[in-house]
Amino acid sequence: MSREHTAEHVLMGSLQRIKGSLKVRKVEVSEGSGSVFVEVDSLSFEELAKAQAMANKIISEGRVVKEHFFDSLEEAQKAFPSLRAHEERIQGRVRIVEVDGFDYSACTGKHVKNTKDCGMMLVTHISKSGGEYQIDFEVGEKALETAVKMSTLCLSISSILGTPIRNLEKAVLNMRSENEDLRRKLSVLTEEIVKKTPLEESLGETKLYAAILKGVDTKTVMKTVGELISKNHPIYVLGLEWSGTCNILVGSGDERVNAAQMLKELCRIFNGKGGGDHKIAIGSFPCDKFHEVFEEAKRRIRDSLTGG
Repeated sequence: MSREHTAEHVLMGSLQRIKGSLKVRKVEVSEGSGSVFVEVDSLSFEELAKAQAMANKIISEGRVVKEHFFDSLEEAQKAFPSLRAHEERIQGRVRIVEVDGFDYSACTGKHVKNTKDCGMMLVTHISKSGGEYQIDFEVGEKALETAVKMSTLCLSISSILGTPIRNLEKAVLNMRSENEDLRRKLSVLTEEIVKKTPLEESLGETKLYAAILKGVDTKTVMKTVGELISKNHPIYVLGLEWSGTCNILVGSGDERVNAAQMLKELCRIFNGKGGGDHKIAIGSFPCDKFHEVFEEAKRRIRDSLTGG
């Protein structure tokens, strides 16, 4: 895995020149790929693109990879002011790997003798956790194969959306914005629909509301039911149908009806799956049993409240 390690050095050297400073916290490499964990204040896709372009240029130039030895990290830092090193882990004699005139890093790993041996490198994924970025990359033939796959995917998406690749990012951002707007509208509409759920019957002081709702937002249903049962302590049984899925929601503001236990019994009888707590529970059921489950839920609630 020497070429992967060398490619990582070149990439980090490129990022260091663009960002000014960074700390490499951990490096993991395997055949043809690797991951580097970097502590840096921020990292944009544009900066990452520049770093990749710079790294591949250095790789194609065929820079010689050298090694130097120093009795201490302090000596190495004096010789190479831009040196990258995980200082906490270094004691005594230190080995510095140099990519000729470009990058200097304290390292014990194996490396190729010339950057051309890396072939090429490609960043395949980036994620952030706290102030640390994980950058996944590939090298050589594997990087080339992935680059072709990613290019083909972009061409396919461009064709599906009917927009040139140069406008692809803008088109996707517009779609996301439109989708978020539609979700907000659906949420508002769902809340209104749930609040208009018809009264099934009054069971003493407890009111039972029930309905089968189609095309509503499940999260909004749960949120709205939660708010409603906290005020006047009613019970809700709602059947939710959407794109071939059939769910039953039980919301209980009455301590005599445990929503989670009620749903557990329904799942056992009708081969459903789900869960929740004593106030709100939701489960999915076979659609051919959907209406039967809905009626059984109401019947069990009546029995619980009337002692039937």
